[in-house]
This record gives sequence, C-alpha cells and structure tokens, in this order.
Amino acid sequence: MRTAVVGGGVLGLTLAYRLARLGHRVEVLEAAPRLGGLACAHDYGEFTWDRFYHCILPHDENLLALLRDLGLGSELRWRTTGTGYYGRGRLHRMSSNADFLRFPLLSIVDKARLGAAILYATRVADPYKLYRVSAADWLRRICGRRTYEVFWRPLLKAKLGTYHEEVAAVFIWATLKRLFGARSGTASREKLGYVSGGYARIPARFEEALRAEGSSVHVDAAVSAVRPVALGAGRPGCEVVVRRRGLPPEPTAFDQVFFTAPPRLARQVASADLVPAVERAERLHPTSAAYLGVACLALVLRRPLTPYYVLNIGEEAVEITGLIEMTNLVDPAVETRGRTLAYLPRYLDSEDPLLEAPDAALLPSFLDRGLKRLLPGFEASDVLYQGIHRARLVQPLPLVSAAPVAAAAGKVEAAPALERPFQMLGTYMLRCATLNNNEVVGLVDEFVARNEAELRCGARQGAGVAV
Repeated sequence: MRTAVVGGGVLGLTLAYRLARLGHRVEVLEAAPRLGGLACAHDYGEFTWDRFYHCILPHDENLLALLRDLGLGSELRWRTTGTGYYGRGRLHRMSSNADFLRFPLLSIVDKARLGAAILYATRVADPYKLYRVSAADWLRRICGRRTYEVFWRPLLKAKLGTYHEEVAAVFIWATLKRLFGARSGTASREKLGYVSGGYARIPARFEEALRAEGSSVHVDAAVSAVRPVALGAGRPGCEVVVRRRGLPPEPTAFDQVFFTAPPRLARQVASADLVPAVERAERLHPTSAAYLGVACLALVLRRPLTPYYVLNIGEEAVEITGLIEMTNLVDPAVETRGRTLAYLPRYLDSEDPLLEAPDAALLPSFLDRGLKRLLPGFEASDVLYQGIHRARLVQPLPLVSAAPVAAAAGKVEAAPALERPFQMLGTYMLRCATLNNNEVVGLVDEFVARNEAELRCGARQGAGVAV
C-alpha cells in the first residue's frame, strides 16, 4: 500500500515508522530542508545541537520505548538538574522541597496552601472537568488570590501572553503532572535526560529505519494540493501535488494520505471534497483554533549564566518567557565543545507580526529588556553565537471557550478512527497533556493500536501509481 505522510516532525516520522512496520510503502513529505520539525538540529559553529530546547523525563514511557526500538537506548544520558525562579529582582533556587520551604515571596500559609493545591491537582483533580474552567480562576480558587497574583499570574502571562486569562485549567494540570513526575527521591530533585548528540539523532535514525523498510523520505517537498482520485479497480485514493525547489509541480497518487500539520494548513491545500474531513477535525478538536508561536534566541557563550537548567521568570518587566541553560543538563565537554548553550524563548500568539520581524528588531527585547534585566552583569563579549529561531504553530491551546466534545462527554479517547483515503492526525488531538514528544509518540501509538487491523489489511492492498 502506497502511503503519504505529510510532515516530517516527530509525529509524522513516528507514524511513518509504525506504518512501514505494518507493510506500508511510506513516503514522508517534509517542506523544510531537514527532518524533525521542532526537533531539528542547528549548526552553532563549533558544534551542532537542537534548534529548540528539549529534554526527556524518566517517566516518558512512550518516547523511551521508541528510542530503544530505534537502537538509541544506549545513547540516553541522565542528570540531576536545577530549577530557579526570578522574582522581585532576585534569583531563587526551586530545585527541591527544602528550596520551596525557603522561597521568600510566599508566606508559610501560602506555601502550605500551594503545596496542598499541587497534591490535589496531581492526584485527585479530574482533568476533563478542567477544560471548562480557566486556569486563572482555578488557581485562584485552589491556591488563594495572593499566591495567584504573586506566583502564578506572572508565569501565565510570560508563557501565554494575551491568552493567560482564557486558557483552560487542564493546561496547568498537565504541566504540574509532567513537572512533578520528573522529581524523585527524598529531596524531590529533578532528573532529566537527553540523547547524546542531540535530538537530531532521532530523525536520522528514523530515516535509516524507513529506508530499510523500503520507504522513503523527501525534504524540501512542500505539498501544494491534495485531492481525491480513483485508483485501479475504482478504489479511492488521493493525488498529492508536491513542489520542489527549481522543479515543476509533481502529482503522485497514493492509496492513503496522513496529514500531520495543523488543520489551518490542511485548509490551504485540501480540495473541496476533502474540506469536510478538515472541518470534522476542527470541530472535534477545537484546540486547533488557537496556537502559540515562539521566537527563541539561542546563545553560545564562553561561560555559564546560572546554575539552573530552567529559570522561570515571574516579573513582567523581563521580556522573555524563561531562560533554559541546556549545558546545565547536557555534558558540555562532550556535546558543546565546552561552551555554554542557552535558549531565551518568547512565546507569542501565532499571528503576532513579531514572529516575522528581523533579528535586529527583536534583539533589544531579548537582551536589553530581557537577559540584562535578569542578569545585570551579563557581558555581550561573552557571546560567541547568537541567532533567533522561530516557529509559528507550536503549542495548540485548550481555551475555555472551546472545550472539546470529548471533554464535555467525559470521554478519554484522543486518537481518531481511520478515515480513507485522507486522515488528519496532529498534536491538537492531545488530551489532558502538555505538548511534548512523549505525548506525541503516545498519540501515534494509540492511533495505530486502535486501527491496527484495518491498517494491516490496507498494507496488503495495491502499491499505487505515479500520475
């Protein structure tokens, strides 16, 4: 069975790999010059590492199983990391329970209530009910108004911007579940992991595995149209038109097409006959309506900035969402030639024109009104590389105004039933989860398990033809 997977991010590659194992002859079509999507690599001069920041948690069972399957299990490295919080002009360590008890911005009563709220949220709360209440209202209720104003509100505004009063409480619930799952031991210290060599190792291994299964991968292959077509013996299929740089449009017929990008991108290429499938995905998964984008300044430095892997920022005057110092997780001697690699993300509405602004227009926000307000002693002479990486459709947002049908009905099923010959499958279908690669792999595996019998039968059908 000839199958196209549109999109070569982690979701598309995982799907292609699973389908190839079921006998499909898969072609991955990726518009970008390289595979990986948000997990692609970047050349920083002295070394190559991830374009955006990523980490692996000890309880990321779906992702860890996939990495073992791809032969990367022995390449995993684990380290105990630190977390900080910047508030009222100071850095505060928040890496353990003892650090939390010493945190000076909250009273003992505030801390007790916050601790109880976190226990309630992660062990008792029903996440499906949290689609129908805003994160702001929920946090005010369970943590108290003062704790919300001092601690939570600045974090929500930094991460969500104009959406901070609209996003559903399930977003915070999922974040807390994931965060506290990373902590273990009596001191509740964070333990995080990474693949030696960076996330680029994963798309490269996917490509090797797909080629070994008789499938193929195409980069710089932008899909410009998808439309129904009749194949041999009248069976339904789809014609996909691909534009490659310097070449005329190339139409190819497939038995099945999987579209893994957001619905708004599907609308740009789907023919009128396929629009109902796109509309159905939007109706069942309304998180597809609102997305965060990101502009992320990556810095290579001569020396470390902080002792923390993640520094959360609780002051609106600092115009960055956080500071992620990757070399406080990875071994710099092995991975970055001894240099410090830091990311300064700024999350924005996906339609914000700042995502298209040139680097020169954005750098004052990142540096003068960002890093220098955070760390007044920062010296520009320490910078060996700086570059702003952008992605427009990063985080689908669960807004209270768009609670999914499954949440209202109390259903927990996220992965859809197979639709022929055109299937939508994307991160906007995630339920009660933050956007991370473990959840992405889990969504694919759930979809394949739900439809495995039909997918296996499909693999024994015809091979399709080029048009």
